[in-house]
Amino acid sequence: MNFDLEQLQTLLAVIDTGSFEDASIDLGITPSAVSQRIKALESRAGAILVIRSRPVLPTEQGLKILGYVRQISMLGSALNSELQSQSGTEAQAEISVAVNADSLATWFGPVLKRLAVRRDLSCEFVRADEHQSAKLLKQGTVSAAVTTQAEAMQGCASQKLGTTRYFAVAAKGLVEQQGTKPGEQLQLADLPVVNFDRDDPLQRDLRERLTGSRRWSPNVPVHYVPDSSQFAQAIQAGMGWGMIPEIQLRELSGVMILEHSWFVDVPLYWQRWTVSSTALDALGDMLFAATGIAGLRNH
Repeated sequence: MNFDLEQLQTLLAVIDTGSFEDASIDLGITPSAVSQRIKALESRAGAILVIRSRPVLPTEQGLKILGYVRQISMLGSALNSELQSQSGTEAQAEISVAVNADSLATWFGPVLKRLAVRRDLSCEFVRADEHQSAKLLKQGTVSAAVTTQAEAMQGCASQKLGTTRYFAVAAKGLVEQQGTKPGEQLQLADLPVVNFDRDDPLQRDLRERLTGSRRWSPNVPVHYVPDSSQFAQAIQAGMGWGMIPEIQLRELSGVMILEHSWFVDVPLYWQRWTVSSTALDALGDMLFAATGIAGLRNH
């Protein structure tokens, strides 16, 4: 089935801007023309592609087509960049990548430094939990992702970046308040806990492993701090225990690993569309170089 490129670009504009009106401004046409193009595309696809809400949202069928549209857009951008480069004109290739907050806060620095000297790449990094980022790739929102999913998604290639080890840590003062005597094991369930957000599984995974239950104790505080640096500061301040990446611990003071056997290994994979893209090739090389510099575990 062949789709009209103009209609596909209109669908992308409607979803990215969130409304028919804003899409019409970006495209330089009337809202009525936007509506007509979307209706024609839906007729061609034989399905409703958008939920006409505020903001406009894609349906399941719409998501599938969006992934296709974004690949076309990226290929067009790459071709334009190559043609302009051959003519001596500088051009940019645009790519979007989902990356988890802990990676951005720890080993991602060398990637940003390499990008700083590239004038041919325009990157959008979408912050997403490493357990959720594959969804964005499936939806076509991003063209690549740092994810925990090893199996390559349809139309994608997957390579292991390395493994991030998270240790259960807490402020020394908080541990001292528990009054654990020498030789006694600290009871994790008795300590307040800090989570990144409600989708963060690390603290619950460890708690289940040690106690057999994922439920938090009703008599201890449970906190949520959705920022990597502030999450670490919350633990430093004594708000509770939490899982901190091993490479981030080198920069923290006043905290202690509760037990060296209390850790969780999180494997990270680089998944990207299999379409030919020098931009994605270059960014992938940057990521692998950065994980090597950071010393991510490779088991």
